[in-house]
Amino acid sequence: MIIKPRTRGFICTTAHPQGCARQVERQIEYIKAQPAIQGPRKVLVIGASTGYGLASRVTAAFGAGASTVGVYRPSSSNGARTASAGWYNSAAFEQLAESAGLQSYSVTGDAYSKETKERTIQLIRSELGQVDLVIYSVASGRRTDPETGEVYNSVLKPIGDIFTNKTVNFHTGEVTQISIEPATDKEVHDTIRVMGGDDWQLWIEALQQAGVLADHATTIAYSYIGS
Repeated sequence: MIIKPRTRGFICTTAHPQGCARQVERQIEYIKAQPAIQGPRKVLVIGASTGYGLASRVTAAFGAGASTVGVYRPSSSNGARTASAGWYNSAAFEQLAESAGLQSYSVTGDAYSKETKERTIQLIRSELGQVDLVIYSVASGRRTDPETGEVYNSVLKPIGDIFTNKTVNFHTGEVTQISIEPATDKEVHDTIRVMGGDDWQLWIEALQQAGVLADHATTIAYSYIGS
């Protein structure tokens, strides 16, 4: 398959395996050039394939020498499209971690589901025993409540007033003004249900109840609250 750039708005919808691998290598090279970190030994990263989650996994593994478990969405390529960038990032990370003699495991699935949590707990129990750091880095446009089955959709909008600022068209270089209407009460409510901490709490409770969360473990969730 010949991979060509395809974009939707400012998001590139195609990914190149070698390009993804190289940017993971560059992150690892940067971390290895820094002083070693005395920190976590067994780390769970929920949302581990891109962005802050991937960077956190790289830092834990190659900066602190920690064993890591990464949870992320499954993806696959076919004759018409590539797999996701996160899929290729994670494949590269796994290969580089193995070459460095680091323990790393992956669980692919919907982070919001009970089934993914259960599979992750089973893996931690069998391979690591417990984890001492849990990083939550999930950004999603939708979440299905595992208890009620209700589907919530998130938005990235201002609250209260219209937001106006400059934007750039990446295809033409043209700079224009853009205004975004404020979120409705329902959109605010639904966005909180998707990314407001409900699922983070469910993960921590499930890990603790299963006995795979170490005493005095640390947990971090990355915030998407902006200006």
